[in-house]
Amino acid sequence: MVSMEDMGVRLIILQGAYGYKGFTEQIGENTYKTDVKAFKEAIENAKEPIDASKVSKLSSDQIKVLQGASSGSWLIPLLNRMGELGMMDLREGLVNPKVFQYTSTINAYKRSI
Repeated sequence: MVSMEDMGVRLIILQGAYGYKGFTEQIGENTYKTDVKAFKEAIENAKEPIDASKVSKLSSDQIKVLQGASSGSWLIPLLNRMGELGMMDLREGLVNPKVFQYTSTINAYKRSI
């Protein structure tokens, strides 16, 4: 069983690295509240998919990439569980919007020179 603190860190990583927006509520113009307790309970206790249209699992290619990451040991099972519950559509791929934007900018720069 994962502690509430560890689950909070994992949720923040999912939000920052992969743009996951679940279990977050905007409470001010630039202020958000994340419900770690509800996220933890859903991951550990849900029996039925939250969104059946998003039910999926990681592909072997996605697993290979994640195994190279230092967080892969806990990220792979967590993402698979989220896919089982339809919390995140893993068929769309795990695109880090910040990395994608940075890569796009670098590629545009290279094409311009």
